[in-house]
Amino acid sequence: MPRAAAALIAVVALAALLQLWVRHAQHAPPPPSRDECGGCHLAVSGLEPGHAALSCAACHLGNTRTTNPRLAHVGLVRIPGNEADVDRTCGAAGCHEGLPHRLRANIMNTMNGVVSVDRWVFGEQPTPTARTPVSALGHSPADTHLRNLCVSCHLGNPKTEVGPLDELSRGGGCNACHLRYSAAARAQLGKKLEPALPFAHAALFVKPEPIACFGCHARSGRVSLNVDGWQEFGGDAGDAPVKTLADGRVVKRGPGDVHAERGLGCVDCHGSWEVMGDGTPALHREQQSTLQCTDCHLVAAPVTRTLAQLDAESQAVARLEGFAAPARAYLTVAKSGAALVNTFRSDGGVFLTGKYSGRTVPLRPPAKACTEGHAALSCASCHDAWVPQCVSCHTRFDRDGGMFDLLANEEAPGEWLEEGGTPRAEPATLGVRMLADGGRRIEEFAPGMVLTLEGRFHRLFAPVFAHTVRKEVRRCEGCHANPVALGYGRGVLRYEVDTKAWRFSPQFPVRPEDGLPEDAWIGFLQTRGPGSTTREDTRPFTVEEQRRILAVGVK
Repeated sequence: MPRAAAALIAVVALAALLQLWVRHAQHAPPPPSRDECGGCHLAVSGLEPGHAALSCAACHLGNTRTTNPRLAHVGLVRIPGNEADVDRTCGAAGCHEGLPHRLRANIMNTMNGVVSVDRWVFGEQPTPTARTPVSALGHSPADTHLRNLCVSCHLGNPKTEVGPLDELSRGGGCNACHLRYSAAARAQLGKKLEPALPFAHAALFVKPEPIACFGCHARSGRVSLNVDGWQEFGGDAGDAPVKTLADGRVVKRGPGDVHAERGLGCVDCHGSWEVMGDGTPALHREQQSTLQCTDCHLVAAPVTRTLAQLDAESQAVARLEGFAAPARAYLTVAKSGAALVNTFRSDGGVFLTGKYSGRTVPLRPPAKACTEGHAALSCASCHDAWVPQCVSCHTRFDRDGGMFDLLANEEAPGEWLEEGGTPRAEPATLGVRMLADGGRRIEEFAPGMVLTLEGRFHRLFAPVFAHTVRKEVRRCEGCHANPVALGYGRGVLRYEVDTKAWRFSPQFPVRPEDGLPEDAWIGFLQTRGPGSTTREDTRPFTVEEQRRILAVGVK
């Protein structure tokens, strides 16, 4: 073909293609906008205003430059807020920056103390004070024990199924606390999500609901059960109301915490800077938990701040919760300086407004007896009605069994089996925490580990704050002539007038491993040194301290 003819054909073909492209462009849809999700997912409702103003992709990512459904879902994050994606979703620039670091350093994510104590008890480290997060667990006996029985509670455990929080919820990053499903969003669950149908979305709120705490905090110290008076028990519950929890445990109703009875919930006391931490890794909960009873029940003039003096986070929480007022004088936490945004001081005193109840109540100072003669005692030592206790544990490893690895979320060989003794709900044993300034504070303790593990016997008591606070307190003899309070265990403690001496007869048999009654922390008018508690700064009473306590009991 001559070159001129070929060139003519090429020009004609190119012109035809150009004409087709112009004709297509005139009828084709416009280029996709920044976020085309709304073109398919119509009438999405349920989100609270703050998140409703965002594009879908701000949280769920995906490909926002196409209207092709298959391509649009490439890179989609179905459940945002898990630790793996939090830097790109909730913690992205312009959103909640800085919070991913605090989430990762949070003791509820690292579980530093749990890991440290467990490894120490197994003999895998010399002290219970090393900071080792669950993400660093290997496959030693201690680490396998944790993987099998303990670590589902950490915040880094991903939420993999959509749905509301319930009694069995564990982990989920930001969703672990802030997720909330309306009735419409609950009704949406289980239905096929047709793109063109209205969709009721779950919401995210600054104020966690109590159920958000329950999944993890109804285990171990049982705080989420204790506050409402629910007690695990062995045997007959009597006439007490009984219910069965989602995990199968049966509990009975006893006296609950007076704060809960008056409509207060967890975050009425524990604010964001405490619950989420400040980014400093803590070893045990008492390091991250800075709130003290005396931050509200004042024994001295309070340090207050105005709204303008609060940090940006506290200002935002105050606005979202309806507590923002320029002239308000907010109480602050003595240890951290963080504001309690639902409290204020006025000429009439100091007050707290319940975040759940909306009621404003005065905050009473401690009674004179609390500050005169008992200043060394923690408030809970007298005011907690009971703490959950189990005298002994039975733990063994079944090499032929099969477990679920709670860290890897997969099946694994071997299985750790634990059987507890009879659960009890009784006043706590008392002991001593040594303070950094050289002082001491009397606190509550309960049996933490009384067991034989890997051929080694352990008798460890752990500090506890049960959250069973009552206005009523222990009677004098409840401490000064009570063998459980002193650490001797259950039995008969009596003073013989003739000999002017105390005598103790234990209720439980003596264990051959250490010669102490099964439920005891120390022997009668004896003491123990390091290795008797799960903390290096706590201890039982010395013999001299016991004598002084009993001397009051004689009077």
